[in-house]
Amino acid sequence: GVIANNNLLFREHIDNIVTSSKIMSGVLLRTFSTRQEEPMMRMFISYIKSKLEYCSLVWSPWHQNEINKLERIQKFFTSKIYGLDQLDYHQRLKKLNLYSLERRRERYLIINAW
Repeated sequence: GVIANNNLLFREHIDNIVTSSKIMSGVLLRTFSTRQEEPMMRMFISYIKSKLEYCSLVWSPWHQNEINKLERIQKFFTSKIYGLDQLDYHQRLKKLNLYSLERRRERYLIINAW
């Protein structure tokens, strides 16, 4: 589900998914020794990105610090992929054919409004 307070703010929800995603990142990185692109991306999309995007149309953050918290998860995980550790975040996204999480949420909002 999605957690909101009495003022319909989703800070607690965002904090929960950030914490959960960090824990899952650690578990995956400790459990699997591979750092090859394909298995790493499958793990990320299946176990982490799905949490970061679940119902994002409802709770999409607008404060920059909340946006950065979420983005840091993807930034961290992609930096662990073999051969991409020397690239900056936007170069890694381009190489992996990914968008930033912020860009994906904006896209979802536009598609939903259309």
